[in-house]
Amino acid sequence: MTIAITTGFTRNHITPTPHALRILVLNLMPTRAVTEQQIVAALATTGTDLTITFAVPGTHHIRNHAAAVHAAYPTLDELTDQYFDGLIVTGAAIDRLAFNDIDFWPEFQRFIAWRRSHVNHSLFLCWGAYAALHLDNVADGHQVTHKIYGVYTTNGITMPHSRYFTIPTNSVRTGKVVAGDDRIGATIVTNTALRSTYVTGHLEYWTGTLASEFHRDRHRGLRIAPPAHYFDPNLRPVNSWRNDTTKFYRQWLQQLTPQEVAHD
Repeated sequence: MTIAITTGFTRNHITPTPHALRILVLNLMPTRAVTEQQIVAALATTGTDLTITFAVPGTHHIRNHAAAVHAAYPTLDELTDQYFDGLIVTGAAIDRLAFNDIDFWPEFQRFIAWRRSHVNHSLFLCWGAYAALHLDNVADGHQVTHKIYGVYTTNGITMPHSRYFTIPTNSVRTGKVVAGDDRIGATIVTNTALRSTYVTGHLEYWTGTLASEFHRDRHRGLRIAPPAHYFDPNLRPVNSWRNDTTKFYRQWLQQLTPQEVAHD
């Protein structure tokens, strides 16, 4: 297995193999390097040769290390003439904002339309799923006051969640609700016509990611309950989703056959 990372903070300068699947990742997380490592680690469990390109929105105002980010990542406008076997859009810590209040929202709308003709299959995570479900007219989510926070199992699929929105299962108009319930809404939605999968949680999270978020927020003075179904009695995080992560990403990559996107 070879994973060549062509851009981003974790670029590895490995030469791609001839038949590697080309994956574009729109990295919207503020912890960009960690997010890259998590996604690559999740994909690596599948044993598939990949070429991964990490990108950022060109219109997003980057508050920290902007020069380094712009030096490491291409913007979406720089990739408009390229084609990819798969797309992953990460989550973002902006789910308490209205869509129109997000600085890169117009660019994101254009990007969602662009991907339909330039990407074989798209995978949207957390906020990425919330936004794409709306733009694709698949489902209507809404914000919630109390954070959906912890590790939940729906329809036999376990994953971490850390979000201030929900996608009610009865709001899904097209496609299929693969997993979800009335407590936390739809967790996985697929739409064959749009060649898209929407996941409201974080299968890519490492064992300690929710713990780091929890201690960070407590340090900031936020009154937040511990993530549900996550710590053992000794307050140690337990990874109960690892096998589901491998299974999910293996099945997702199996949908990506090179050269299936029509180059009009």
